[in-house]
Amino acid sequence: MSLIRLLRIVALLLVVVTVALLALLTGGALHELERSSRALAAVEELRLALLVAEKASRERGPSNGWLGEPLPHTAPARQRLDEARGKTDAAFAALLVRPDSVVPDREPQLARARLALEQARQQIDRVAAEPLAQRSSEAIAACVQAMVAVIRQLAPLVSQLANEAQNDYPPIGDPLQAARLSAELREYAGLLGSHFTAALAAGRPMTRAELDAVQHTRGRIDQLRFLISVRLARPQSGTPTAELWERAQQRYFGTALPLAEQVITASQAGQAHALSPAAFAEAYVPDMNSILEVRDALLEQSLDGARAARREALGLLGLVLIGAVAMVAGLVGLLLLVRRRVLGPLAAIAQAVDELAANRPLTTLTPLPQAPAEDGLAALIQAVRALQERTQRLALEKERDSLIEQLRSQSNTDALTGLLNRRGVFEAGEHLLEQARRHGFGVTAILLDVDHFKRFNDELGHAGGDAALLEVAEVIRAQMRRSDLAGRLGGEEFILLLSHCELELSERFAERMRSELEQLPPRAQGLALTASFGVAGFPGHGASLDELISRADKAMYRAKTAGRNQAMTVSA
Repeated sequence: MSLIRLLRIVALLLVVVTVALLALLTGGALHELERSSRALAAVEELRLALLVAEKASRERGPSNGWLGEPLPHTAPARQRLDEARGKTDAAFAALLVRPDSVVPDREPQLARARLALEQARQQIDRVAAEPLAQRSSEAIAACVQAMVAVIRQLAPLVSQLANEAQNDYPPIGDPLQAARLSAELREYAGLLGSHFTAALAAGRPMTRAELDAVQHTRGRIDQLRFLISVRLARPQSGTPTAELWERAQQRYFGTALPLAEQVITASQAGQAHALSPAAFAEAYVPDMNSILEVRDALLEQSLDGARAARREALGLLGLVLIGAVAMVAGLVGLLLLVRRRVLGPLAAIAQAVDELAANRPLTTLTPLPQAPAEDGLAALIQAVRALQERTQRLALEKERDSLIEQLRSQSNTDALTGLLNRRGVFEAGEHLLEQARRHGFGVTAILLDVDHFKRFNDELGHAGGDAALLEVAEVIRAQMRRSDLAGRLGGEEFILLLSHCELELSERFAERMRSELEQLPPRAQGLALTASFGVAGFPGHGASLDELISRADKAMYRAKTAGRNQAMTVSA
């Protein structure tokens, strides 16, 4: 039987088995996977939505403190308010960027909530900008209610997400609904604290209407406490979640709520409570926030359940894929054969050609494989190998020439200043004069010698003398043109060869350098860096480089004799 026929039979068997398995299991597995994935997505989105509601609720605390603080507002209060608003905005943004919501009309709901939040903030800012005595209790209460309205705008979305998750995976219904109720309990606890804002800000007892609102909120808090306790009672007893709920009850109902009762009791007695809104929030909110630990634990429990359901669905789907793996294995074997005999060698050849085209370093070239058979690929591999060897020889020759040129450059460079050394000056200068003779342009030699250089070495040491020479070299580099030559003849003596430069311009050039050196900060007390200059021009003052330098040297010594720190030109 031919190999092709055998592969066809095997492939046909694999297709039959795979189709049978897929037909049997794929439908149910995909359905379960879709439901568990939707439940997981709904719980994750619910957590983000509850976080938005939490941050908006938390923002009421700094907002209430802001409303109750006299002008001018303190920087810490401004900072607390800005941080709270920033966290709310970040929570909104995190929810909005989440794609593929399980709630089709989520964006309009969030847009309404966002608009309500912006309007509430503007209302708070307007009221807080008035003097404290002019802020009416009605205006403060309206600000509080405006912030509460934001949470109410989010409530339908939270309920939809919880119901979607429970419908897709009912086993997580109890912890999920308990988490939603915990978030609602935290909100009503915050609302209860907000009821005191107007009275505390005005330093007065609460009105009858305010006390009625407090009692209504207290009733809802007790109701939510009962509903959560029922959901967490039997199966949750002794679990971390139940323990968190017990601790939250101790902290909020045992510590935070009695503080609220003190304000209520004082108001019922016709007395104002001494706390400000900010101080009340500082004492009330931390214990109230323990409820969020319960919410987060319940959400995590719901997420664990949804994840487990999704893993089970994926496992079922994996059984379906096992059948496909058998067929894939046969195809992989065939592909491996083609790869070893054809694709592998061709890929290696292509990589080798790319490396040669990219001028890769010799040591990083990928070695070519041995030909799997004596065929056309073998001849191609041999041709590319020969090209690699020739490229390597050319690269070695190029590297050798580069090293030779580098050595030549180093032999003509002064090690300290980086300018040309004496040898480099004469080599390049002779070439420059030869060009000047051929093309008829002028060349000027400027010789300079640092004044009293021995004092630099004596007073500052050789390191100080070297630093002075480096400063001279930097001034020379800054002044010279690209067509000019500059070098250090030895010690503290430097030379510049200016091409295409008339004598008068060269004199000004030397004077400018002298002035630049003179203006440098002294190296030590009474130790200024100055130099004497001698200027000579070709061909007027010398026909050869030696003669030109000799004449410039004489002019330089005349400058030194005349008192140093000046430039002189060869006398006629």
